[in-house]
Amino acid sequence: DLPLQHISDKILKRMNRPIKKSNVISLINKLRDRIPNLTLRTTFMVGFPGETDKEFEELLNFVKEFRFERLGAFIFSREEGTPAYDFPQQIPMRTKKERLKELMLTQQSISKEINSSYLGKEIEVLIDEIKSEKAKIAIGRTKGDAPEIDGKIVIRGDNTQVGKIIKVKVTEAIILAAFGYFNIGIMFRG
Repeated sequence: DLPLQHISDKILKRMNRPIKKSNVISLINKLRDRIPNLTLRTTFMVGFPGETDKEFEELLNFVKEFRFERLGAFIFSREEGTPAYDFPQQIPMRTKKERLKELMLTQQSISKEINSSYLGKEIEVLIDEIKSEKAKIAIGRTKGDAPEIDGKIVIRGDNTQVGKIIKVKVTEAIILAAFGYFNIGIMFRG
């Protein structure tokens, strides 16, 4: 999990985040080079005071280029007592909502491509719960999915026991999208 918040150097500086875009790019490239089948997750904030259309486009382009497997996003919320509360150039709520929607639609498209690449393949799944013993349906997740945050995998078949890791063949990938502080998830049926 990389809690990036934004990618524009100007916005990161205003957020008092001690990192630069070039460092983030370097880190992501190193991680992807060194860890095969890595699932990268991050969270971004849109509508931080002073965020221009250009800086939002920079964020969108970054998301398109680096294709996170899991991505959450939320709207900046002005909280009394925080430094950003008094920042000039507060972004109108309508603009923040439009940016959030555009970011999540962009990620939804990326997630659909990534998740569809698993069709027909076998993956390892940790069984979290048995939904129906009679119908032989269990719910699980991959090693890259956080419980209660990311998508779930619906498993139909025998050999399911809570806590057990099993191999399943992916027969369907469904994108479950929610806008707000939620991730794009995936549901596999194996």
